[in-house]
Amino acid sequence: MNKNIMIVVAVVLIIIAAGAGFFGGMMFQKNQGSTLGTMGRGNFTARFGQNGQNVANFRPVRGQVLNMGNNSLTVKMSDGSTRIVVLSSSTTFAQSAKAALSDIKSGDTVNVVGTANSDGSVTATDIQINPPAQGGFARPTGQPAQ
Repeated sequence: MNKNIMIVVAVVLIIIAAGAGFFGGMMFQKNQGSTLGTMGRGNFTARFGQNGQNVANFRPVRGQVLNMGNNSLTVKMSDGSTRIVVLSSSTTFAQSAKAALSDIKSGDTVNVVGTANSDGSVTATDIQINPPAQGGFARPTGQPAQ
């Protein structure tokens, strides 16, 4: 009888240890956050952006500029939908060199990195003007995104 009790206790301890290990693994995975390393940006820039900001709510926007305002852009996505991009005083612009809002022209293709807002718009952190196509070659100004 004593031997049977020891077997039951051992089985219960093994089940508890397995459950604790599973729970610990789930908590570890949950705290790792999502990485976008498969997009070629590497883990640091995928999780913290080019300027070190946290981009856990990262939402890329790539498409043709349809409309421009002082504080926003309307971008037509490759699927035909449009996205409003909110500009802020900390939004940076690049075009193979430092750029500004005045460098964006209607019809340009832009690649926007920012955070998603509850209304579906995106607050821009970085905007790349006329980014390279997927093959790595720059698209001429005014050519629509593929």
